[in-house]
Amino acid sequence: MALTPLDILQKQFGPARKGGYDPEEVHRFLDEVREAWEGSLKENLRLREELGALDDAVETLRSEQDEIRQTLILARRMAVDLENTARREVDVLVGEARLEAERILAAAHEERRSLQEELVHMKSTRLHHLAQMRALVDAHGRMLDAIEAQD
Repeated sequence: MALTPLDILQKQFGPARKGGYDPEEVHRFLDEVREAWEGSLKENLRLREELGALDDAVETLRSEQDEIRQTLILARRMAVDLENTARREVDVLVGEARLEAERILAAAHEERRSLQEELVHMKSTRLHHLAQMRALVDAHGRMLDAIEAQD
């Protein structure tokens, strides 16, 4: 059975026997015990409330710790996903750049071939014109020779 300060305060004793204790002294002592007990009960209650608050705080911290742990796991997953996405995007960009480089090289080769054909054509035309000029000069030279021979 739990003893309360009120139990101590209301405790009644039977009549004192010969050689018993002084009732006033017993009452004073019981008052002191009651006050001490009451203080202990109040302190006990305060400590229980404090413990409850601390238990709540611990539970909140545990909950927050779990949330932080989950957030870290999610952040790690996101980092891996972002890295993988970035790698894929880089691969796509590199592939597109290679295709563009190949297209530019093919266009440059085609232009070079075309310029070489044009150069061959121009050389051929030059030779043709030179041959015509030489034939014209030769024809004029023969005409001059024929005119001189007539004089």
